[in-house]
Amino acid sequence: MSLAPFAYHTTVADMEMDGAFSLGAAHKRWTSCIKDFDAYLGAEEHWVAAQQGRVPLIDTAALGLNMMLIAEGIFLSQKLGREVTPAEIEAASVSTAIQGL
Repeated sequence: MSLAPFAYHTTVADMEMDGAFSLGAAHKRWTSCIKDFDAYLGAEEHWVAAQQGRVPLIDTAALGLNMMLIAEGIFLSQKLGREVTPAEIEAASVSTAIQGL
């Protein structure tokens, strides 16, 4: 792989193969064909587009909680030596929140 120009180099059946990617053309096609593509270029762009009503806000709180559920599931699965269900993960989960704040 090379970055300037962006290309992929490999060998297939003892034959050298090089593939170059036209990133400029791809970006132009995406911005022309995908509705609200610009809204997902970055956090600020997404926030502005959401305030304009063009796209829904991303539920980052739910994404974070699901990520933690997956992380806890990995540790619980390792501890038990088997696959675990989401219900088992939630039942075994211990809150580490500070009480009284």
